[in-house]
Amino acid sequence: MFGLKDLSFDFLTRTPWLVAIAVLVLAGLTFLLYYRTNPVIENWKRWSLALLRSLAVCALLLALLEPVVSYDREWQRTRRISVLLDRSSSMERTEAGKSRQARLDSLLSTAQFDQLRATSDLRVSYFGGTISETPENIGSEKTALGDVLASKATAELTAPSDSWLLFSDGKSNSGRSPAEVATSLTQPVTAINLAVDIGNFDFALEDLDYSPILFVGQPTEITARFSWHNGVGKTARVQLLDDNRVLAENSLQIDQEGGKGEIKLRYTPAEPGQKLLRVSIPPVQGEENDGNNAQTISLKILKSRLMVLLVTARPDQEIGFLRRHLLASDKYDVDLRATGPRAGNLSGQFPSQQTELNRFDLVVLHDPDPQMFTQYQSIIRSYLNDRGGAIWVLLGEQYANRGPVPWFNELLPFSQTTRRRIEWSDFHGEPTENNLFHPSIRIADDRAAIREAWNDLPPFKSLVRTDQTDPHAVILAYVAESGRGDLRSPILGYKRFGPGKLLASAALPFWTWGFVEIGFGGNDSAYTRFVEGTTRWLTVRDDFDPVRIVPEKEIFTRGEMVRFHGFAFDQGFRPIPGAVGTVTLSATDKDQTYDADLLERGEGLYEATFDQLQPGKYQYRGIMSREGVELKRNEGTIVVENFSLEEFDQSGDPSTLQAIAASTGGRYYTFREFSDALAALDVSPVNERIHSEIPIWGKTWLLLLFIGLLSIEWIFRKMNQLL
Repeated sequence: MFGLKDLSFDFLTRTPWLVAIAVLVLAGLTFLLYYRTNPVIENWKRWSLALLRSLAVCALLLALLEPVVSYDREWQRTRRISVLLDRSSSMERTEAGKSRQARLDSLLSTAQFDQLRATSDLRVSYFGGTISETPENIGSEKTALGDVLASKATAELTAPSDSWLLFSDGKSNSGRSPAEVATSLTQPVTAINLAVDIGNFDFALEDLDYSPILFVGQPTEITARFSWHNGVGKTARVQLLDDNRVLAENSLQIDQEGGKGEIKLRYTPAEPGQKLLRVSIPPVQGEENDGNNAQTISLKILKSRLMVLLVTARPDQEIGFLRRHLLASDKYDVDLRATGPRAGNLSGQFPSQQTELNRFDLVVLHDPDPQMFTQYQSIIRSYLNDRGGAIWVLLGEQYANRGPVPWFNELLPFSQTTRRRIEWSDFHGEPTENNLFHPSIRIADDRAAIREAWNDLPPFKSLVRTDQTDPHAVILAYVAESGRGDLRSPILGYKRFGPGKLLASAALPFWTWGFVEIGFGGNDSAYTRFVEGTTRWLTVRDDFDPVRIVPEKEIFTRGEMVRFHGFAFDQGFRPIPGAVGTVTLSATDKDQTYDADLLERGEGLYEATFDQLQPGKYQYRGIMSREGVELKRNEGTIVVENFSLEEFDQSGDPSTLQAIAASTGGRYYTFREFSDALAALDVSPVNERIHSEIPIWGKTWLLLLFIGLLSIEWIFRKMNQLL
């Protein structure tokens, strides 16, 4: 009845025999106690007292035995099938005289699908960039199939479907990898490919490889990677455009039906500033889609070379290796000045005039004796605070031997409060977790690789152990010492001085990162990335202002969320309370403006978003203020491309659908095999079985009942003078 089976009554106690003995003893005592009473009382009173004592014993019995009623319930339910329908823009592509969407509509109107609807519990969802139970607002300008599968699995945690039926062209151009997400799915996915395998003739510009920071007069190469379908005999021509002016051009003859290729464009910037250039493949006659033929890139063009001043009392391998590297990169003019007594032809002095020091974009102080720079402290402070200069201090033996020099220590992120000689030993540095992607730390591409790379580097040999850290400093790395907790000694960190920055290192050498690796058959990539990242971060200052509003990127595709990030920190990089901000976008080719508030995300971080902007170029103005006082105003340009991610490449991707089906234990079919797919689906009812347990009594309740019954018995006995 009601599908109930295996009804049982159990006791949870592990010692029922002890409970039984105790109950028998208590029952016997109850009998002896009330078989005769002194004084003698009426029978009804005696039986009432015996009943109270018996009920109390029963309550104790139930509390000790913990009885539970268990049962199983079985029933049949209709099989649940989730149907996922692709509604991204690529579904509008016409192939063989019919769009993919029309093909899907035809499949859903067949008698076989009507039969599936009648025999199963179908749960229909639509997806593009997101998934929804309605086709509106799914973000049709992109397809995030991996994210969609993950979201669907999360939504079905409480009531999962028995299987999924996925209709798509397989193309995923955003978010997580569908094949990777599919490995974690528990439901079998039957995938129906709605695309025709062979596409019409089309060029698609897929990727651009270029340096975002260039120098006036120095040539650079921009590599354009593209793909094509049915392009044999065609010529791919790629142009670099500044508005409509051609800056560079190159071409490639196509001799295969389909494939990928790359073309290099050589470009030499003529003047400094921010440039928005366009890389384009001019449309070719017969091309199916020319909306994916162009991309816009943003370049920051700096003056021809950065002026670097290297100051050292005793030149050694460290300063020699650094100088050689900077000169070899062809981005720097290097002035090496040796201030020691045996400097030879490298002899020189630290600049004594403000104008002379201000000529340099970066000053490197190698193993400085702070006392020797005391006469220059005012121009050094002005260089940092007013000029916005950059200083890199390599602390060594002379700093440690000199002992504390207050004005110099005030500039450093960490310092010594008492004189302590340099330590000589082999040790490694350990980056701080919050700064793994700082340019000076990022010598690999991801978090795990960065940690491993720092651990595998040649060891440092000298350490200036410091015991004082400036509260306004940011520590990038410590000595890798276990068991010291907060007592670990910092070896790399920086401070900001208005627009200027000072970075200090308490560990040496760095030159072995390049030299030793080359000696063992490797390369100097770790040293190169460290030096280039450090010098670039120190000298490019406007990207790291403590108060700023910046776009997430300069180039967005149509339909993509345009996002701005706001930052509101003081010079010590502590959040500024009460800051508010707005971002205004103005279209350059039409009289339209858009406004969005910078919403607080916590800890000095803000975010503003614009959705569904029309393609074009926009001037942005971001303002951050507090209590009516403007803190920062940032202006610049962003571009929303004419093409969306869906238009970039609309070819089908059957391999993705095959991988999803294989990983989940499902099957893959083409739209022509739809009848076979439905025939293979299991639509039989599902047998459900649940096991339930109902505890009859709870211990607290029984304990209260036991105490209550004994209390009533005690009162009754007292009233009858039986105590």
